Amino acid sequence: MPSHDFAPQLTFDPGVLLPEAIHTHPRFERAALANAFEDGLMPDEVSRILAGRRVAEAFPVRWGESPESYASRAVSEMFVSYLQ
Repeated sequence: MPSHDFAPQLTFDPGVLLPEAIHTHPRFERAALANAFEDGLMPDEVSRILAGRRVAEAFPVRWGESPESYASRAVSEMFVSYLQ
């Protein structure tokens, strides 16, 4: 008799299945933008870095990251992008 494995396959990308609204992070994005401006980036420079994307789209939030930690990391990554 053939053996069948009916266990659910958990190898999927939740981003494909979840609505885009779940992926928005307004608190994180506000914190990152505030830090970017405080650290000396100008609004037009941030716009060029983001190239029409939202902050969290350009620099994704990591699981378990606080808004403050995210803002610090995202701004560091913005500066790297700016210098390239």
